[in-house]
Amino acid sequence: MDGPLIDPAAVGPWRVTTRLADLHDTRRARTLPIKLYLPDTPAPSGLILFSHGLGGSREGGSAWLGHWASHGYLLLAMQHPGSDCSILRNNSPQSLRSAFKAAMNPEELTHRVDDFRFVLERIGRDASLPDAVNAASAIGLAGHSFGAVTVQLMAGERRPTQPPHPLDPRVRAVLAFSPSARQADTGPSLDHRFGQIHLPFLSITGSRDDGMGLSDITAANREVPYRHMPADGGKYLLVFAGGNHLDFAGEASDAEGAMFRIRREPAAFRPHILAASTAFWHAHLAGDAAARHWLTDDFPARLRPDDRFEHK
Repeated sequence: MDGPLIDPAAVGPWRVTTRLADLHDTRRARTLPIKLYLPDTPAPSGLILFSHGLGGSREGGSAWLGHWASHGYLLLAMQHPGSDCSILRNNSPQSLRSAFKAAMNPEELTHRVDDFRFVLERIGRDASLPDAVNAASAIGLAGHSFGAVTVQLMAGERRPTQPPHPLDPRVRAVLAFSPSARQADTGPSLDHRFGQIHLPFLSITGSRDDGMGLSDITAANREVPYRHMPADGGKYLLVFAGGNHLDFAGEASDAEGAMFRIRREPAAFRPHILAASTAFWHAHLAGDAAARHWLTDDFPARLRPDDRFEHK
């Protein structure tokens, strides 16, 4: 990136258009609905792939994706059949809880990881994608909740049920809204599990970012991945006081709203999410040293007294 740093919390200078499409994986007989966000800049700063949470769709994360696109990034939001809105039957909280838990399994997680690998394979060789997307040489990965778990695995988290695969060298940075470390008390040590995540990684969560019940993920658990990633530069943790799970969905689905039954209006700290995430992409996807300095040295002054920002 060139020129002075535009306030990353403000809407960027580029007009954004969106496009819906489907990508078909013939090998797996699986069709992925996608949504593209295309800024009108002649020189995109990079491409970001986004993964929704359980029960979501390609419309998920729109508050974040539209903002990043206005700052010059191409966005591709994918929808994961089997853990998307197709799992929903009605809005009864108990029915939704059962559907969510049934879809939150290693098989669906494998499908999601394979979805990412399939899309990465298509970028650069699929004539149905815009030329700018096919030309992308710097790619970021982002996701919310179950989507965050998906990008953790893509970034290098090691689990017995998920054999490691080489990561596409075009992937430069990863952002997780509501990350987690399920089964933290079983399997390999946490240092082993997260110790191979060497890409720049931003974790965003809140002090009320709990899961679906007392036996599910706690807000404290969402800090675990960051705690056990290597301190090799470019690792960040942002925790908002009072922030709940839907605050990080970037426009929650009706299913998520019915499940968590908490406020739907944007959180007061949403501008800080936009600022930190956009500066992170500038720094680590577009290679802007001034943005990296702003993120570590200037951004913390914007936070409220009870918010926390760490980096290593």
